[in-house]
Amino acid sequence: MTRLLAIVILIALAFLFVRYNTNEKLQKWVVIVLSGAFVVYTAVLMITELVH
Repeated sequence: MTRLLAIVILIALAFLFVRYNTNEKLQKWVVIVLSGAFVVYTAVLMITELVH
């Protein structure tokens, strides 16, 4: 379910970037924030699996 939600969010962001032709700096920050959130999510997932 989480993967599906992430895919939908990324497709929506890609559509918005193309539709409204946002500047390169904003696109860079959005990609960095989403990548960071994915890394944190993956780390939390691995830690919770190891604790169990």
